Amino acid sequence: MSIYDAFFALPDILWVELTKTVVELAAQIRVTLGLKTPHCLQAACCLQLGAEHLFITGDAAFKRVAGLNIALLA
Repeated sequence: MSIYDAFFALPDILWVELTKTVVELAAQIRVTLGLKTPHCLQAACCLQLGAEHLFITGDAAFKRVAGLNIALLA
């Protein structure tokens, strides 16, 4: 198993379905913040899980998403 596969097999990783609600929230983030569409979808998925969930990223642009609990990797 590769490191990539092992990471995504961790029990703490949550898979979020791209529901209509998630896509609509992503579109709102795209319009208001101008982030790239894939980033908006990722942020919207995490926001739908609630503030207690942590979004791990290396991209400081996610700091602009209100309510997104991020851990910024250096």
